[in-house]
Amino acid sequence: MLPILTLDERIFRFCYDATGAGQLLPVMIAASILGSGWTMFALVPLLARVNTRKWALALTVTLLATAVMVFSLKAAVGRPRPIVALAGVHPLYGAPTDFSFPSGHSAGSFATAAFVSTVAWFRARREPAVAMAMYGISAAMMTLAVLIGYSRVYLGVHFPGDVLMGAVLGGSLGGVGGYVYATKLARDDVPGAD
Repeated sequence: MLPILTLDERIFRFCYDATGAGQLLPVMIAASILGSGWTMFALVPLLARVNTRKWALALTVTLLATAVMVFSLKAAVGRPRPIVALAGVHPLYGAPTDFSFPSGHSAGSFATAAFVSTVAWFRARREPAVAMAMYGISAAMMTLAVLIGYSRVYLGVHFPGDVLMGAVLGGSLGGVGGYVYATKLARDDVPGAD
């Protein structure tokens, strides 16, 4: 059996070497940009609107908690990025200088997808008429999160294990954040509830 780090490197090399002539490069760059922390600024208009403020605030808190965890783990683990650790690997877009484990792009995108999916699932249970739309939104968010995570390996800046850990971490925190928000919202909708 291969040690985990060797397996991680082999999977990375397979994905990175599969870039070929780079036909997917524009898609992967776009996915990587979409998964960056700067996209959190898209929540600002939602924070300003009264009818979306609680949702946007809960998601913002979830993403900030995810960012703190990612930053702490990067500092604690100190794993170099593939562009530093492996010969012949060059970034296809950008050249991050922080540590590699876990992937912040993956953690943030999966936190968002899990938060939205959890809230959508609660809404689908309360309002069966919108269930299919909620499941569609969940599937689209999860698909986008997977694409963002894969883009980081494709672009040569993360090992697959970094992306996987980011997905687990972000998905867990996003699920918890979505659950807390949705259950509080459900309690607030019940007359006489505290």
